[in-house]
Amino acid sequence: MQWQIVALSDVADITSSKRIYASDYTDTGIPFYRSKEIIELHNNREISVELYISEKKYEEIKSKYGVPIKGEILLTSVGTLGIPYLITEDTPFYFKDGNLTWFRNLHGVDAEFLYYSLMSPWTKRQFEEITIGSTQKALTIVNLKNIKLYLPDITIQNEIVNRLKCLDDKIKRNTEQITVLFQIITSVFNNWFLNETKNRRWLQSNAEANISEIREKNKHEDDFPVLSVVKEGEFKASDDVFTKQVYSKSTKNYKIVRRNQVAYNPARANIGSIAMLKDYDVGLVSPIYTVFEMKDTITPTFFYYYMKQPIFQEMIQHHAIGTTRQNFPFRAFKMFPMVVPPLELQLKFEEIAKPIEQKISKLKEENEILAEIRDTLLPKLMSGELPVEVGEN
Repeated sequence: MQWQIVALSDVADITSSKRIYASDYTDTGIPFYRSKEIIELHNNREISVELYISEKKYEEIKSKYGVPIKGEILLTSVGTLGIPYLITEDTPFYFKDGNLTWFRNLHGVDAEFLYYSLMSPWTKRQFEEITIGSTQKALTIVNLKNIKLYLPDITIQNEIVNRLKCLDDKIKRNTEQITVLFQIITSVFNNWFLNETKNRRWLQSNAEANISEIREKNKHEDDFPVLSVVKEGEFKASDDVFTKQVYSKSTKNYKIVRRNQVAYNPARANIGSIAMLKDYDVGLVSPIYTVFEMKDTITPTFFYYYMKQPIFQEMIQHHAIGTTRQNFPFRAFKMFPMVVPPLELQLKFEEIAKPIEQKISKLKEENEILAEIRDTLLPKLMSGELPVEVGEN
């Protein structure tokens, strides 16, 4: 089959938005997206919109300059670079100038094919080569216009998209099912443990009284995986979070964290990033992390869903200390109010939650396998290394 190498500017108009000022923000109205929201949308996560503009302002921009529409693409251009988002719905929104780059008026390229092209290793390497800035990395529109793409005939583009999209569609359905299952457990937790009439009779306590700090070090330098806690409240292998190794060659000073223990980085950048280890039996975290476990008054399952309550995150933000550089020391947990229900009720809740959690875990594992298959196929399909024939079953 015939492939061409074209510049991004050959297949799309590459631009940004018209600047929105703080005075344009409203409490409700049309959602206003930044890189954060686009990354969450790219990962099929539920987003929490924090900024809006008025419908009047949106219509004014729409009539003068145009707004993003279904079939166009946004790309993160500052901070976390090169994350694409294909607009698949007609729901109106606007976006932050300079924070995101807008690919519109696509011609000669299928929108979904361009989306996958932007995720290919070939394109990612080019992003790295054109990135500017030392303190804050950025991709400029001028440089993005010169990014090169492998471009086959439109019928071949559609065949490639079909192969990749079936995997992504399955990942999306699994992710939606995970969300529903988690909501079921959370609903039971709220009904059982947040009912004011019931818990008035239970022990009024605080978080610190029910947890103990752990300072176990990896003295023998065992080959445990080095982990980081991400803002979604999960442990991830450090090698999957960072593009280069950020941990020391020697891990003897690293802290050991075991299944059902909790860890967080008390530094300002990660306040609120706190997680319970559930996907590994044991791992390592940076020496600056705080690690703790539950006392025998509460079960790990109960505490896990206690941590997922919005008020828990709000209390972390409220009790962080410092002005220039905030910190969240372990002793701050003494300020967290906590009602301790009878242990037998906690164990009964665990009996309900565990089978649902196991289903969630299987869905996550399946998604990892599907994503691995997609990421293996993507560069081979996008470069023409793996031939695709139109009409092939």
